[in-house]
Amino acid sequence: MKLHINNRFGIRVFIFGIVFAACTAFSAAAYDASALVDSATYSKLKKDGQITYSYYKKTNVKLTLTPNTTLAKASTKNWTNSEDPVFIVENLYLMPKSKLGSGNPSKTNIEYASKVIRSVSKMQGMKYYSDGKLETLYKEAYTIKGPKDRTKVADDTAGSADGKVLYCMQNDNSFGKTNYRMDYRQTASEVSSCFTNTTPLYVGPIKGINNGNLKINLVIIDCGEDIMVYMLVQAKFPALAILENSMNSSFTSRLDAIYKWFISQF
Repeated sequence: MKLHINNRFGIRVFIFGIVFAACTAFSAAAYDASALVDSATYSKLKKDGQITYSYYKKTNVKLTLTPNTTLAKASTKNWTNSEDPVFIVENLYLMPKSKLGSGNPSKTNIEYASKVIRSVSKMQGMKYYSDGKLETLYKEAYTIKGPKDRTKVADDTAGSADGKVLYCMQNDNSFGKTNYRMDYRQTASEVSSCFTNTTPLYVGPIKGINNGNLKINLVIIDCGEDIMVYMLVQAKFPALAILENSMNSSFTSRLDAIYKWFISQF
């Protein structure tokens, strides 16, 4: 009888140890949102849920919304062109996990977020506001075989995204069909993607952005009870009035549309 009690006690201790270790690992994986940005930014995020800054034709732009995480800081170094971007947009969001879909904890994690941001085909048909009207942003969207090869392939959502390089085609409401290279990184506490155009973007008959002159960065950060999302767009295009107006309104609205699409997937 005594041996039986000890065995039961040992099993309980063993189970408790596993649960405690799992909880400790989860806590270690999540960031403290208040420690990732300055106090003023955090207060505004808690109040409004998002902050947006944009810059046009400004030199020596200092990014101010970048969270203090490895992948967020790395995203600011993805612009490697010899000439500086003429247009920059930073968006930062903070969303309680309880408000993501059903708040299901099996989905509100980095592993699930990683699958979402590789599910390019699910972006097809997503909506956005253009000149005050609700429009379809991407008439077509799917993963493709290579930077110039638009052969459709299945979305690659298996396993970790870390180090993966994929390609996609998006038939944009304003810019037509554009191919992108997608570079992914993933850790236990965050996942990121960087979209780089491998074919030009056109505004009507005008070539707006040459190959490699558009970077769209998306970083999702696990903050325990919250999810933080950082988005950074950098672009270089000719100083034409028609392009200036189109690019400014288009990319600002697109970032918000992509964020809303992302949270709608939970």
